[in-house]
Amino acid sequence: MRILQVVHDFLPRHLAGVEIYTDMVSRRLSVDHEVAILYSESVPEAENYSLRRGQHGPVETFELVNNHDFRKLEETYCNPQVDARLREALDEFRPEVIHVQHLLNLSLGLVDEARLRGIPVVMTLHDHWLSCANGGQRFHRQWGRCETLDAARCGSCVETIRGFDPGDQGGLLDRLSQLTEVGPQLLTERQPDSRQSQEPSYIYRDNYALDGEMRPTWVAHPPARLTFRVKNPGGSVFLSSVSLHPETFSKEGGGVRFTVAVDGETRFSKSLDPKRQRQDRVPHPVKVEIDSDEFELELITEADPPDDASYCTGGWIYPRLEAARTAARPAAPRLASWPKRFTQQRRIQQRWRAVRKMAGQVDLFLAPSHYLRDEFIRFGFDSQKVEYSDYGFLTEGFERRDDLPETARVFAFVGSLVRHKGLHVLLEAFESLPEDAELRVCGALDYDLFYTNELRNRVQHPGVQFLGPVANDRIPEFLSGADCLVVPSIWTENSPLTIHEAFLAGVPVVASRLGGHVGLLADGGGLLYDGDDAADLARTLNRLYTEPGLLRELAETSPEVKPMDFHIEELIGIYRRLLDGAGG
Repeated sequence: MRILQVVHDFLPRHLAGVEIYTDMVSRRLSVDHEVAILYSESVPEAENYSLRRGQHGPVETFELVNNHDFRKLEETYCNPQVDARLREALDEFRPEVIHVQHLLNLSLGLVDEARLRGIPVVMTLHDHWLSCANGGQRFHRQWGRCETLDAARCGSCVETIRGFDPGDQGGLLDRLSQLTEVGPQLLTERQPDSRQSQEPSYIYRDNYALDGEMRPTWVAHPPARLTFRVKNPGGSVFLSSVSLHPETFSKEGGGVRFTVAVDGETRFSKSLDPKRQRQDRVPHPVKVEIDSDEFELELITEADPPDDASYCTGGWIYPRLEAARTAARPAAPRLASWPKRFTQQRRIQQRWRAVRKMAGQVDLFLAPSHYLRDEFIRFGFDSQKVEYSDYGFLTEGFERRDDLPETARVFAFVGSLVRHKGLHVLLEAFESLPEDAELRVCGALDYDLFYTNELRNRVQHPGVQFLGPVANDRIPEFLSGADCLVVPSIWTENSPLTIHEAFLAGVPVVASRLGGHVGLLADGGGLLYDGDDAADLARTLNRLYTEPGLLRELAETSPEVKPMDFHIEELIGIYRRLLDGAGG
């Protein structure tokens, strides 16, 4: 059988879960079948959208050069120039089956072309890229995790993708958007001139249900301060609503004092304590009239009382500035922000339609977690075409530890050093452990230098070690020296390879209660804690450090992991089933 594996990028330059899995699967398939891998790579010195042939061990490779020179959002998922190179690779390799691992930096057009040629397509769902245009994590570095899909929020998020202008620059909508006097200036559509908080992730943009509509919101966990410098001749009126996040209502902790200052003078101040005052569980309106043509506006959140900031996430809902002369006329047309927001929202909706159309042409989706399967069915995929099938693993080199200590002393992190992996949360939690505890951090130190430097600057605990990347074939050896693996992701992961590898090594896992982590640890093998909550993680780590026997008890309940040979048999069975259905 001739099998083409398609993935967004590949080894050795990219060493992450999808790439490692694609490599393992391709090598095992190549024992009895002809296999090729098609992937993209940024090669600035090469001709953009050229196709380069190569060899990766026993597997033939087609490397499509994509230097991310995008002019518009559509080119990031439906790209005619990429499609031309994909057809070239199909003509040359002539696959009988195509297994898509990822289409980031490639094109949905591959599935159209396969359909025209009568080639069955299997697609594994590794993350959220089909529904999330900005990387597939449904997570933004500044705005945090995206719990629900909202085209307006997605439109704002894709502005941060480098290499293209998501707006309608030069067109009618762009010209209309310059008419700033006739509508409100939404403060969620611009970056603050400065922001202050104890942790950057404490301030982010989200949406809040208000008056039956989802309204854009600045979320600001106290203490936090957002500052906007404004020029608005004729005076302004600041309008908003303030509230604590509904998930905080049943939690311990204090309330939040919301303050609006203009040029350093307090013009509004209100404390809300929904945990004890039921009347504070509804948003409170804010209105501040400002006479100045130029001013500095500060939105401040503080814990009330100041020494109790637990579960005090507050938000400025639909914060906006209206011209003083039009503020009393809410029905006036809002041309200032509408055109740009409408264009971005429309393009996101257009992308979603293209993805759903593509999904109708894929023969079968494989979801490695029940969580991700459910998410894509909610997104609109046919439930009959999305099967749960977890990853398979090479078990060579792994031996379940039989020498775990009574209590944990050596904790480990394995993964990319990027913000959505949540290592900053782990470092904060680890400060609470005694000095003889160790945290061994494994991951490339040069992937995100800004974040890595931030992590190193915050380390106070003497037991934290940054060890750099660990080769995949050395993971068994590394885990054999750890008492516990910590997976502190703050995005909703699918079915992390590292958790399975910890199971194979007989090492308990501590993971955030998000996404696929919940299913993997449902029957044992570790402990879950509230994602983003460093205090809850600290309590969990301290349990393992102090509670005799807990470590071994968790290790004994680790679930079985699917061997790669069994997984390969599953895949071959799926390929043959689809070929038979296509009359292949």
